[in-house]
Amino acid sequence: MDFEIDALLPWVDGDDPVLKAKRSKYIKASDAGNDDVAGATRYKSIGEIKYCVASILRFAPFIRKIFIMTDGQDPKLGDFIEKNFPGQSGKIEIIDHSVIFKGYEKALPVFNSNAIEAVFWNIPQMSEHILYFNDDFMLTAPVRPEDFFRPDGRVVCFGSWFLTAFGKMLRAVKPKHNGHKTIGFKDLMINGQDYYFHGKGWRFINLGHTPRPLLKSWFENWARERDDMVRLNITGRFREPFHFQTQEPFYLDLARKGKLDLIPEESKTLYFKRRSKKDYVKLKLESFDRSDKPFACFNSLDYCTPQEQQMVLAWLQKRIGVTE
Repeated sequence: MDFEIDALLPWVDGDDPVLKAKRSKYIKASDAGNDDVAGATRYKSIGEIKYCVASILRFAPFIRKIFIMTDGQDPKLGDFIEKNFPGQSGKIEIIDHSVIFKGYEKALPVFNSNAIEAVFWNIPQMSEHILYFNDDFMLTAPVRPEDFFRPDGRVVCFGSWFLTAFGKMLRAVKPKHNGHKTIGFKDLMINGQDYYFHGKGWRFINLGHTPRPLLKSWFENWARERDDMVRLNITGRFREPFHFQTQEPFYLDLARKGKLDLIPEESKTLYFKRRSKKDYVKLKLESFDRSDKPFACFNSLDYCTPQEQQMVLAWLQKRIGVTE
């Protein structure tokens, strides 16, 4: 590949007293216990970002820069990175929300990842080709640029088609109840498809928990042409049921143009989500050891006991090849 690729990820330390005080000024009591809106787990960090960044440096050395989007925070990864990847801490750049929300400053402060994803294209000096991570996504095996951006110009998406009517039926019959609002992951994708196609689409892509290849110019053009969608997603400082998954329209548009390569998420991804099942963590990590899949999602590690968290972090250190 003769083009540069950057990595991009949002990050928040929910235990930061400054950020907690800022968040408390705007949060409603009814939202405080809703994990889909503003519950503590949405902002909790137990150090996953270190391993996310380390996994990129280890398994995707072609990445030019790693942009971390934050609200006045700094994960302070320098010493850890220099210890394990000497000379590479310069690849990491912290981008404040004030930069991302240029032209949309009235939306700040914002605690809504959907809003952040709607304006990330404002980051200066970011390459056209981007791999978007969440800090609970890790690489667990070597990857190549062409695993995400095909030589013929197609972009890879890890997910599967889902009928919109069926998704809406499931939402009506069995909504995700959490506090006074219902915001399921598929709801956000259905909304994105509905808004982009003005309610005329018949299927959406059920996006996987994986790194997501993106094109910066598409989102810049989209923001100019569909400013209504951008402003909808930055309305409300926390998640709302009318928000949408910003990357959904991007992949749907590429599919319409024949420029999407859709690959099932399960063929590439290891997925961890704390269960009450006895020895879940131990058995799950042992199964991961037997797999060479290149992606892993460690969902809501804060639900694990301290001992289980240490088991996961030790596994990540071994798999990625780093030390504290």
